[in-house]
Amino acid sequence: MTQMNAVVLDEWGGDLTVEQVDRPEPGPGEVRVDVRACAVTRTIENAVQGGLAADPALTPRIPGHEFAGVVEAVGDGVDLDVGDRVLAYFYLTCGACDHCRRGETNRCTSFGGWYGVNCDGAYAESAVLPATNALPLPDGTGFAAGAIAADGLATPLHVCERTDVDDTDTVLVVGAAGRIGVHLSQLAAARGAHVVAADIGAERLGHVDDLTPDTVVPVDATADDFVSRVCDATPGDGGPTVVVDTVGDTDTLRDAWDAMAMGGQVVSLTTHHDRTFDVPMTEYVVKEASFVGSRYATKDQVVRAARLFADGRVEPVVRRRVGLDEVPAVHRELRSGATFGTTVLEP
Repeated sequence: MTQMNAVVLDEWGGDLTVEQVDRPEPGPGEVRVDVRACAVTRTIENAVQGGLAADPALTPRIPGHEFAGVVEAVGDGVDLDVGDRVLAYFYLTCGACDHCRRGETNRCTSFGGWYGVNCDGAYAESAVLPATNALPLPDGTGFAAGAIAADGLATPLHVCERTDVDDTDTVLVVGAAGRIGVHLSQLAAARGAHVVAADIGAERLGHVDDLTPDTVVPVDATADDFVSRVCDATPGDGGPTVVVDTVGDTDTLRDAWDAMAMGGQVVSLTTHHDRTFDVPMTEYVVKEASFVGSRYATKDQVVRAARLFADGRVEPVVRRRVGLDEVPAVHRELRSGATFGTTVLEP
């Protein structure tokens, strides 16, 4: 058995180290993929900290789920070929429940966990995954773009389709400089919406301004007059119709709620077990408002997200490219809040 380099986590909440490990062999129903690009993200940092699962029996673990690459070996019963270009689906789903049969794979009721958490992931030169999680990477989509599409654009696509974003909407994106936020800002604008992109600091706001269309208006989320700035950036006098929270800051979310238009929707796609957004029930009635949870994306949406990149309708945003030996340092920066946007590992 040959060896390879990988980033390994010995215990949840512990330090990441680069080690030599055995190159995995695919079992029945599995494929091994030559990893060409894997996003290094806050979602993975949350997993590293035990935010998805904290069972000690699941470690040591190779993290990483947002990746694309080339099939280099297949197990028995797999309808994929060596050389196929693929990108990965994050959720380990059953394929047999009512939701899976309807294509709503993000709602699987026999959920088996997360790729890179309940099994080894893609912070490595090669990765094994269930063949049903290896989705076709469309022609014209590069590997880095495929890695971002796997979550960084698939999640925004699910948000836009869950809330029916179109040219009648103004979308407020809270945390717009992050990988989800900047791609959501681009996608909502491509669907015809006006976009108000909220973040903090000149560097982050400049990042958003440089990478989004003119219909996207950056707004400082820490400004004392944040609510009035959001309303001023909204055509007409109604405020945003869709508010998407990618951060989980309840004070900012309350401000966004106050700015929101009648009939508006607040979308949460964050997982903060210790936070509660407390709004009196009467306010939902007065505004006829909705609070919507958005859970990852379907397999179909992941592939369609990659096609959005291939067609040039959305641009993949990569701030930095790193090797395996740099991944632990990137995670330390993520932990301290010292970096934003998408860092892509290219093993």
